[in-house]
Amino acid sequence: MKKATTLLLALLMCLSLIPMTALAYGNEYIQLEKSNFDPLEEMVITLSGITPQMLDDGLSMNIHIKDDADAYMNVRIFEDSANGFTITTPEQIGDYEFRLTTGWLNENLITTLPFTVGKVAQVGKISLDKTAYTAMNPITVTVSGITEQMERTKAFVGIYEKGAKHDGGEEARQLEQGDSTVQINAPNKNGDFEARLYTSYTIRDDSTLVMSVPFAVSGATGSDWAQGELEKANALGLIPEMLKGQDLAKPITRREFAAVSVKLYELLTDTKATPVAVNPFTDTKDEEVLKAYNVGITAGTAADKFSPDVLLNREQAATMLTRVLKAAYIQGWTLATDGDFKLSFTMPEKFADDAQISDWAKESVYFMAANEIIKGMGDNKFAPKATTAAEQAAGYATATREQALAIAVRMVDNLKDKPLDYK
Repeated sequence: MKKATTLLLALLMCLSLIPMTALAYGNEYIQLEKSNFDPLEEMVITLSGITPQMLDDGLSMNIHIKDDADAYMNVRIFEDSANGFTITTPEQIGDYEFRLTTGWLNENLITTLPFTVGKVAQVGKISLDKTAYTAMNPITVTVSGITEQMERTKAFVGIYEKGAKHDGGEEARQLEQGDSTVQINAPNKNGDFEARLYTSYTIRDDSTLVMSVPFAVSGATGSDWAQGELEKANALGLIPEMLKGQDLAKPITRREFAAVSVKLYELLTDTKATPVAVNPFTDTKDEEVLKAYNVGITAGTAADKFSPDVLLNREQAATMLTRVLKAAYIQGWTLATDGDFKLSFTMPEKFADDAQISDWAKESVYFMAANEIIKGMGDNKFAPKATTAAEQAAGYATATREQALAIAVRMVDNLKDKPLDYK
């Protein structure tokens, strides 16, 4: 009995001398903390037995999807990383292996070590505040139970048409760990939709879908050509409240255009416009009009008249939105000094109806055309304004709400935060 006890104590002493890294998963060259990891988890790699000759021969650590010849990741090992390093595991779940090689083409294999990336736990819940929404109005999504690992893999809630493929989402919001609420705009389409919770933003399939909640959308407006830009305008906050739920294919009034212009000015400058202190107009008290007047985007049609319900034509729309850009980006510009600031740009091809464009509008029209913000109406015509009674009766060259919003979106896309050349 005494001899057995002595043998056991000797064995325990030997085990206590084994380095801690030897107890980790690995082999004589590569040691890991474990063999299975979460997607995008931090992985500590410990190396041992690395010789100066191996470093001179071009030592590399490669991650391969199992049985795949192409490397998913390649890490060149130098002297300062010869004892180990830290990487982030792949996001795609599956079987992988490390391949430790030498040679600048990784042709000499030293050892391999397999590991796996496992599925993110399918937890968390979402719920909606309603079951039906008006197009482009906010949807409040209540989110609960998002884990740290789900935040790491960029869990998100997205809007999808009912039955759409995983990559066919309309709009999405990434989620933080814990419970929260997020707002997503309803799409500008009528029909049945669903909000979906996924554990990964970049990998969307059955394995990352947690749950979905159905809802309906009605009240969508606008022409087919404008749908994408209208949804972007809504996401950018360019659609004023007075236009939400309205038919955006209809002509736009001076009052409505002033509101769009103010939204654009606020986005370009990241400031809030304020209304003029003393209202100069007797035919409107609209706050958005008074903000536009104060910024210098628009003036009245007479000394004390704004004519809020008069419809705008296309050359007026181009001119007013060019003023927004000048007000935002040219220090010292005012409506009164506009003539002192001439925009510098490469003149595009003249429109076929150039003679119909008013002289005061030409700079704005061609500046917008040069920057691919305003396009012609076919046959290389700009259609600046109605010039006959018949054209006026037919609404020719009248700017529409969706055109104004599309122009505003393109101005943000093409001109935001870019120097404005003028002389």
